[in-house]
Amino acid sequence: MSSPRHAKTVERACDGEHLAIWGLADHFERGQLEPMLSELLAERESRGSRVPVVSLLMRSREDASWIAHAIGWLAVRGRRVVVRTRVVMPKRVVAALTEAQDLGAGVVVELEVAHHKPEVQRALLGEQADPAVALLLQAQHIETLELPIVARIGPVMPGIHDQPNGFMPLVRNVEAADVRNVVVVVGQLHTQQLRNLVSCQRELTIAGLLELGRAYAVDAMILLGSVPVPAEASVYKLRSRRAQVFAHALERIVAELGLELPSCGCRSHCELVVSRPTANGYAAGYESVMGRDLFAGIELR
Repeated sequence: MSSPRHAKTVERACDGEHLAIWGLADHFERGQLEPMLSELLAERESRGSRVPVVSLLMRSREDASWIAHAIGWLAVRGRRVVVRTRVVMPKRVVAALTEAQDLGAGVVVELEVAHHKPEVQRALLGEQADPAVALLLQAQHIETLELPIVARIGPVMPGIHDQPNGFMPLVRNVEAADVRNVVVVVGQLHTQQLRNLVSCQRELTIAGLLELGRAYAVDAMILLGSVPVPAEASVYKLRSRRAQVFAHALERIVAELGLELPSCGCRSHCELVVSRPTANGYAAGYESVMGRDLFAGIELR
């Protein structure tokens, strides 16, 4: 079976599961990318699920080669491909998206923007993340290619994004880049993010750090740097009601600025992609991997 380190179901799309895949650079180098993609999809399809939407997570520029190849492979099999990136995309990825769209496949670019300050952006998304302004600058080029673009604002967190100048400068940057479609994603707080935020606490306010600690039940002394961050990996979560209220408040700000939130009931960007003709509720071009693709990488002896 496939490793859970490379894929997870993000949510239900309007017509099936939305699968996220990441970290397949080594498989690409070994010539095993396509069998691995088949296995990840077949694991869901064998349970009777359709997987019409696949997000490819680009966390560093080293992901460019396998993602560019995966875009074409998935597009030919009728999948909607979402490239979610926190780094400026190399030309080969942009070219692969354009080619897939020219062939009639549904493609979407999601730009991960978490904060207008580069230090906080990296603290929340990882050291390899590019500044939000760099991603939004590329968005203007992508728009000329008529590729659908979404600003994925997140992870948003109380104590960071509800403080003065914590959210509005980022949203204004998105608006200035003429990116009209937005999703707001409330984040969990992981140990590494906690460590990163402590390192860049000068970019945040004391009041904000204390609120962050209250929201996620983290000792304030840890956030202020007086006590070391625990060595063990942990995930701190908001209470469900708090997360819903927080997301709603930020989404209202976004909507009041005239930016568009998902309207179809899911976050798979159905409204941004021109659907192929359908028959009996199944998208034309959708091809299950339970046949020839599943065994394509097996060597017979």
